[in-house]
Amino acid sequence: MSEARPYLEWPLGQLAEHAAMHDGRRDLLLRIAEELACRPGKPARALERKVQARLAALPSGAPAAAATALRHCLAAAAEEIAALRRRVAALEPAATPGPHAQVHLAADAPLWLVAEVRRAFRRRYHPDRFPDPDARAGAEETFKRAEAAFAAIAADEG
Repeated sequence: MSEARPYLEWPLGQLAEHAAMHDGRRDLLLRIAEELACRPGKPARALERKVQARLAALPSGAPAAAATALRHCLAAAAEEIAALRRRVAALEPAATPGPHAQVHLAADAPLWLVAEVRRAFRRRYHPDRFPDPDARAGAEETFKRAEAAFAAIAADEG
C-alpha cells in the first residue's frame, strides 16, 4: 500500500461505505476525495461529488467541537479513575495488620479459638524443636512475634 495513496487498492464500493461510516471525519473524507480524484470513470466522479457534498455539509468548527468533547470525556474519565482509586485505597487493609491478623485470626475470634491457636503456634514454632541453628533462629523469631501478638490480643480482651 502506498503512503501517498492509502486507498489505492480499495474498490469504489468499499470507499463509499467507508465514507458513509466516517461521515463526520473531515480528514478521512478529504483523503477519500483525493483518492477518488485520481480514479478514472463516471462512477468515481459521482462518488467524489457525494464525498465533496458531505465535506461541505460538515460544520467548520467540527474538529474543534470534537476535540472539546474528547477533552470533556477524558476529564470525566480521569475523575472516575481518581474516585475508584480512592475507593480501592479505602478498602485496602492498613499497612500494619492488627494482632489478630498477625496470627491468622479474625478480629472477632472467640477466646477459646485464640487459646487453641496459641497452643498450636507454641507446638509448631518452639525453638527447642529445631536442632538446626538456622531453622532454630527462624522459629525463635516467629515464636516471639506470635507471642507478642497473643499478648496484645490478651491485653485488648482484658
